[in-house]
Amino acid sequence: MEVNILAFIAITLLVLIPTAFLIILYVQTESRKAS
Repeated sequence: MEVNILAFIAITLLVLIPTAFLIILYVQTESRKAS
């Protein structure tokens, strides 16, 4: 099975970017509650 590296990179970015964005929003919200 040949893996297309560009497709792999594209999927990784599509998954990681929204996930990181949600994590950042969550951390900011939690830090505001704590302070």
